[in-house]
Amino acid sequence: MFLRQLEYLSALARERHFHHAAEACHVTQPALSVAIRKLERELGVELVQRGRHFDDLTPQGRELLRWAQQVLSSVDALFANAARMSGDLRGQLKLGVIPSALPAIARLTEPLLKDHPSIAVQVRSLSSNEIGAQLESFDIDAGITYLDNEPLGRLRGEPIYTEGYAYLTAEPIEAEELPWAALDGVALCLLTPEMQNRRIIDAALGESGASARACVESDSISALLSFARAGWSSVVSKIWLDIYGVPAGMRAVPLVDPEVGHTVGVVTRDTDLLPPVVDALLTHLPAAEI
Repeated sequence: MFLRQLEYLSALARERHFHHAAEACHVTQPALSVAIRKLERELGVELVQRGRHFDDLTPQGRELLRWAQQVLSSVDALFANAARMSGDLRGQLKLGVIPSALPAIARLTEPLLKDHPSIAVQVRSLSSNEIGAQLESFDIDAGITYLDNEPLGRLRGEPIYTEGYAYLTAEPIEAEELPWAALDGVALCLLTPEMQNRRIIDAALGESGASARACVESDSISALLSFARAGWSSVVSKIWLDIYGVPAGMRAVPLVDPEVGHTVGVVTRDTDLLPPVVDALLTHLPAAEI
């Protein structure tokens, strides 16, 4: 068995197409197909359901895929650890980040990249559930998500900052604080309902006896803030305002009653053998200015 065979299996599961998987692995489609057939013979189980095209992995294939992905991740970590021992930590750090934390990601990774310029960071915008699934499948190395709102499962969490909330509006509000109940029926631009930030906001409104009236919904922070900058009211994370500032002609009023704050942090697989790039990220987090 060769590592390349495991790479081909992982690519096929990801691309769900023999030709696309072969292109991703820079081999011909026949070469990829032959290698996976050979892997099936060596393992003694059928890994792929085949019709005229790729149908799916078999149940056995899906189970063994997790082991293949763990092996590949461990090999990458082995080489990265060897590089670190020689004083040159390098490799790719694949991060899954919830949309509400995307504005802070440059600050969070800045100390790491300054000390280790050979590291490349890949950022994927994912929901909290997707982060958990992609950590399990070794598609990402670590995630930035909420730690205290929904179960983490078989993951380890390291807190970074607490997210507070404010009402961003062009309305002439003189109050220093505003109860969540005051937003009942107010037209707001918000993240889409499957996003955890939106579920937090809906829960806070519900606790106050209010409900959101979303006039604009988006799964993109940049789109949401573009509407806010155009004068539309929204409930926003205070950290967005720290990073981007309050748009001209608008005011950010802290929301109270109930007091709501949720911890955002790094989640990793619960193992002592973390990839060196993840270990380095955790080591440099205290230096990040959030």
